[in-house]
Amino acid sequence: EEVRSSAVDCAVAIASGRLPASESIEQKALKLVMNILLPKSESLEDAVVDSAIRELERAADFAVENYDKIQKANKEAGDAKNEQLKKNPSAPASDEEKEALDHVKKPAVLFMALAVRRPEMIKKLLTFGTRKHADVLAKALRATMSKLTRASATKHGAATIALQVAEMATDEEAPMLLAFLDNLAPSTDKNLPSDELIEAIQKIQDMKLDAEGNKDPRFIIPVASGMKRASLMSKLPEFVVAKDEVFMAALDRMNDRVQRHALVFRDEPDPENPTMHGMTLCEQLVFLHKLDFAKAGIPQKRYLDVIRLCLEEDEMFTDSVLSAALDYMSGKFLEGDEKLPLAYMRTIILTCSKHESLHSWICHVLLPRLIEGRVYDDRRQWEGWMRCAKMLENTGDSGVSSLKAIQDLPEEQLEMYRAKYPQK
Repeated sequence: EEVRSSAVDCAVAIASGRLPASESIEQKALKLVMNILLPKSESLEDAVVDSAIRELERAADFAVENYDKIQKANKEAGDAKNEQLKKNPSAPASDEEKEALDHVKKPAVLFMALAVRRPEMIKKLLTFGTRKHADVLAKALRATMSKLTRASATKHGAATIALQVAEMATDEEAPMLLAFLDNLAPSTDKNLPSDELIEAIQKIQDMKLDAEGNKDPRFIIPVASGMKRASLMSKLPEFVVAKDEVFMAALDRMNDRVQRHALVFRDEPDPENPTMHGMTLCEQLVFLHKLDFAKAGIPQKRYLDVIRLCLEEDEMFTDSVLSAALDYMSGKFLEGDEKLPLAYMRTIILTCSKHESLHSWICHVLLPRLIEGRVYDDRRQWEGWMRCAKMLENTGDSGVSSLKAIQDLPEEQLEMYRAKYPQK
């Protein structure tokens, strides 16, 4: 028995890269473990699993022991690596971290392969992956998680495995649970997340309330692209009150499958039975502006802040997206269907400062349209209109000016404007 146990440990140690061997020997050891030892008997399978758990624990110990050294090397690697990490968070931030990742990756991959057969083993992944200072192991697990989730979803069903793993996870293990769920519905998948998975994820969100009994919006993000737009609208307040990075990640995922319609506000064919999935960038800006923040218990400052956040993300919310959303809202205002949202003129003023490319459109289309819709009947919006017109009245060399829109004001409003901003 002891000899057999030692032989299993030896095979697992070679397969997980701890005992030195050539790559071809490692591959043979891996095949021996997975294809011969595992299926042979239950006692051998148990021995393999126990051995693999010990190897993963050693990897976690290694990560903790080398934490300070890796952090120091990452810091010294500097800004060039940081830029690379923004594009690919699983990339190593230094040579030191790359070496450590290579060290812990093999036991992690072996463990995940076993966990497909025995999903209850995933609990150990959650535990070791969230151990304090085991950051490099957590990074390796995230980088290879997709293999585990894909195989587990095929074998057990995505919704079933999502619920099973969520039930195992403690609050402290939430980061690894979120990584698991995110990989169950990757943005690279050709198909939308299934209704069953969306339902399971919503159950998980209800299950994982914080100490105050609030829902954690991070749980919904993995399936946001497959949710109906109407459901996302009801979730919007949850995202708005979340941390900035969670809020932006939610917007990014909602837009995931509708990127080619970024400039479009889609009309539901039958508003009583909504069928549209996801939320385009244009729709996001419109719904954020129209959000009834007071009813949702959101401070006005936060409502204004999240809109400003969107404007700052100008690679996502480009000048074209902005003009499409502002155009849609002003069109509804002109038709008399809706009032201008509270933040509307503020957004135009921020747009004037940030997007010179839109100055001409604002001067020649938007400002006159707002006057046509009698923007001056609303004191706050009229103040904003005058301020925006003033900003663009003397723009210098560009040749673009709001002067024509100002001169076309009704007499009373023109007097008010000139009383506030005398012509120089």
